[in-house]
Amino acid sequence: MPPPSLDGVFNFHFAHSAGVIAGEFTADGLRRFYLLPRDTPPPMLAALPAQAEAEVLLAALQRYFLGEPEDFRGIALDLNQGTTFQRSVWSAARAVPWGATATYGDLAAQLGRGPGSARAVGHALGQNPLHLLVPCHRFLAASGHLVDYAGGIEWKETLLRLEGHHLA
Repeated sequence: MPPPSLDGVFNFHFAHSAGVIAGEFTADGLRRFYLLPRDTPPPMLAALPAQAEAEVLLAALQRYFLGEPEDFRGIALDLNQGTTFQRSVWSAARAVPWGATATYGDLAAQLGRGPGSARAVGHALGQNPLHLLVPCHRFLAASGHLVDYAGGIEWKETLLRLEGHHLA
């Protein structure tokens, strides 16, 4: 999924050396969370309906980027988007913990899908609107290689290194 148009509704952002993180909270929780390229200016911000939720998220992001294992479980997510299959993939992906990786095929098997479903799982992860909180960066090709990442391959490498992976 390409980075969103910054004309959309964003109500928080977080600056990191790898780029800008921006997102949108609704009354139901975090709806969108994007890892944007380094040269992206911070977006214009709209009113924030859940200031306390944003403060919890920003504190969790600070811990994460300091290298502390963080699972973001304390953040309410608004998953009222995507297909039933996508939501099942996103939910299952959250079970892969900090410091671990899995393949798209592993996730397909966990969901009870056949070996030919890895591509569909990868596509569903590519549609994930909650990068990092639904840790699609932890998924690799069957060969163990890094493949596309909706937030960009630089972000994927940054996040995996932060979590202790030694990449070639």
